Amino acid sequence: MRLTLLSLAAALVLPALAAAQPIDGETAAPMLFGDAVSVAVNPGAGLNEKDAEIVDILVRSNDFSYYGAIAFSPEEGLMSESLQGAFNFHDVQTASRAALAACSQAKQPGTEACVVAAQLFPRGYQPRTFQLSQDATAAFADYAESDGPKAIALSASTGAYGIGTGGDAQAQAVAECNAQAGARDCRIAVAD
Repeated sequence: MRLTLLSLAAALVLPALAAAQPIDGETAAPMLFGDAVSVAVNPGAGLNEKDAEIVDILVRSNDFSYYGAIAFSPEEGLMSESLQGAFNFHDVQTASRAALAACSQAKQPGTEACVVAAQLFPRGYQPRTFQLSQDATAAFADYAESDGPKAIALSASTGAYGIGTGGDAQAQAVAECNAQAGARDCRIAVAD
């Protein structure tokens, strides 16, 4: 299903992962979404109806995960090396920045700047103060079922996450997340 880009106000809500205080699993659970993905085509990207349909087919045929974004250089078009995506992030803003950065690296020098062609949200998306990538949302179900001390760490710059259990749950979660992220920005987001 093709959607128009969500309102700017909704798109500007950022979970502020790095600065937020951890919440507990009971608070986090109702803020999460299911596994269905909606594609929001950016009307400002200048895509014609056929190109918008190509983007929609591209997303659906590759089973891309939310939160995500697809960027390209309009001068080069969709069928070029500039077409790049970033998927399975914890928010659409970070995914959009990653897709634009990848596009800028892949496009031909001197060609038009990259733009976001589409963004991927969970179906029924409404801004929330806490969000997880699609994979982290799926892993949350196991987290919620486990007993004892536990924690989830998230990377603010990637879609990485880590889950820890036991007495050193928070340290485990941060270490696992940082190992996946290739960055050192993982922070505890959920702790029980």
